[in-house]
This record gives sequence, structure tokens and C-alpha cells, in this order.
Amino acid sequence: MASPLLPYANARVLAAVEGAPSVVNGRFVAPEGQKYLTLCFMSRKQYEGVSSGSKKIPLDSQLDGRMMPGASGDSFYYRGYALRYAPVASNYDPLTGDESLLAWTEVTAQPEWLYAGAEVEFYFGDEKPMVGTVERATGVYGGQGIDEILYRELGGVQLQITGAELRN
Repeated sequence: MASPLLPYANARVLAAVEGAPSVVNGRFVAPEGQKYLTLCFMSRKQYEGVSSGSKKIPLDSQLDGRMMPGASGDSFYYRGYALRYAPVASNYDPLTGDESLLAWTEVTAQPEWLYAGAEVEFYFGDEKPMVGTVERATGVYGGQGIDEILYRELGGVQLQITGAELRN
């Protein structure tokens, strides 16, 4: 069953599974394995309050001296649902690739490449691509119990990503 959120998907996550480690020049190296493009429905939130350690530091506008609320260097996180995924070639570009040619699979459980701490390429709406870190890939209830009911109804798995930097 396709997710009711699928028509509103506004984000893409490009992540790779690590390949089998090998020894190169006396060091263990894990080569990049299969890449996956995950289609998501996400919303942007701003870290606030003492618990996140964030405080707003607006920058002065160069034009009229007013404070610019969107230009503060504040920390943001992106929360929503991973809806479906497809394996892609190592050189696939989500900005120019044709998604209609991909073999999509519905997300019904946490994908192995979206584990907490994974570094991913994150594409949110029309914004520049970011390098992000998966903060959580299970629901509020750890992916079990009521989360299983929510996942079945929404047709996706909850996902939270912290944006790290803009990619040039």
C-alpha cells in the first residue's frame, strides 16, 4: 500500500551501505557499497531551549540594520517519514536523475543504511544539498508497539536528520 504522504514527499536522502572491509596500506578500509535513494516527507524544525543548547543569534542586515531572523546560523533538524527507497548507481545525482526509472520499494521497517549516526546526503525541497546525520530512524516508541500501527497506516518509518553543512 502506498503511503498517503507520498504525494507530499519533499525530501530525498542518498545513503550508502558500507562494503566489506579490507586492508589497504596496513589500514582497514570500508569501501562504499550499494547506494540507496530514499524518498521522504519531512518538516524543518529549529532547535530551541536549554535542552538542545541552542540560542538564537540573529545577524545584522547589511541593508537596513534590522535583525535577520533567517540568517543566524541556528541549528535545524528535519523530522518526518521515510516512505520508499530505490537502489541507485554510485554516480546517481538526485538533482538531475530521472526518478520514474527507479525500482521503488515501500519502506515498512528501518532500512539498514538509515541507522543513527549515519552520514547522508540530504536534499530538502528546493534548497541546496546538505550533508546530514541521521539522529533517529525509529519512532517515538522505538519502532515497536504503537509505532508498528503508525508505520502501517502511514506507509513509512519515522526519520530525523540534523543538517550539518551546505555542499558546494
